[in-house]
Amino acid sequence: MKRKTRVLFVRPSATPFIEQDLEILSRHFDVKVLNVSPEGRTFSAGMRYLLKLKLGILRSDVAFCWFADIYSKWSVRLAHWLGKKSIVVVGGYEVAKLPEINYGLMLNEDDAKMVKFILDKADKLLAVSDFVKKEIEQYSHGKNVSVVYNAVDVAGLTPRDKKEDLVVTVGNATKERCALKGIDTFVKASLAVPNARFVVIGGYDDATVALLKGINPKVEFTGQLPHDEAMVWLERAKVYCQLSKIESFGMALAESMSLECVPVVTFEGAMPELVGNAGFYVPYGDIHAASDAIKKALVSEKGGEARQRISQSFSVQVREAALVSAIERTMLR
Repeated sequence: MKRKTRVLFVRPSATPFIEQDLEILSRHFDVKVLNVSPEGRTFSAGMRYLLKLKLGILRSDVAFCWFADIYSKWSVRLAHWLGKKSIVVVGGYEVAKLPEINYGLMLNEDDAKMVKFILDKADKLLAVSDFVKKEIEQYSHGKNVSVVYNAVDVAGLTPRDKKEDLVVTVGNATKERCALKGIDTFVKASLAVPNARFVVIGGYDDATVALLKGINPKVEFTGQLPHDEAMVWLERAKVYCQLSKIESFGMALAESMSLECVPVVTFEGAMPELVGNAGFYVPYGDIHAASDAIKKALVSEKGGEARQRISQSFSVQVREAALVSAIERTMLR
């Protein structure tokens, strides 16, 4: 009987999309999990972590890491030294450089060097969108990059028969993130759509919310919510807005579309890849265009089309096949 490929799954957190990949890989390979720096960030903890990483790679055939961060640099380096393979999923922030909103690891010289090392030395890079692949290719030769879209378990999400005149966006209403996620545009656009309820899901700081409430006190801010509670809001919403300056994929957007929310998005990043013709587009920061698109979306019948698009192109089954193929092909190199 052929031995299963041994995968060291280097996990920086237990967010739903990372856990989804762990479940996928565990169905096909012999997977061991290594949590990143579980004992803290002291020097001694770092040394203990590196020892665990070295032992984990020695006992594996391939190291699979989410995000091109410092732990991935060491995973790639140790895998190379020990004659093993390495695969890194690039989420987008690592290769972004947007000084106008202070976003992206490429803004910092040391971080940029680290990311470029990973891009050059990893045996395989998996970009979560074609947009991210093109960003990677600005800093690397691109020969070892494939697009493997994030996925949504559409079958596990059931839309409500009757939607409310509810418009939702997901993003942190903080000084650092407000412009990135277009929360200010969302709040300003709400003034022209008084008959709908506008809700922002995500963490916030009091000063930023006070400024936004000064624009329209009717906009609601839920604060950070568990994933299942956020999904309840999306089940009810008729329209989902992602008015961001950049989205490398857009998990909340994909989940909202799976729940038949009509998307209103900017032309930025990977959002056109997700939405296709199943929603409405506006330029980033254009308040009038956003309010007009929201009005159209509220009376649109595109919700079913949005769900179908995610089901066909961004399902767990599609990602599963692509991940398995990526690992098997990498092991043959």
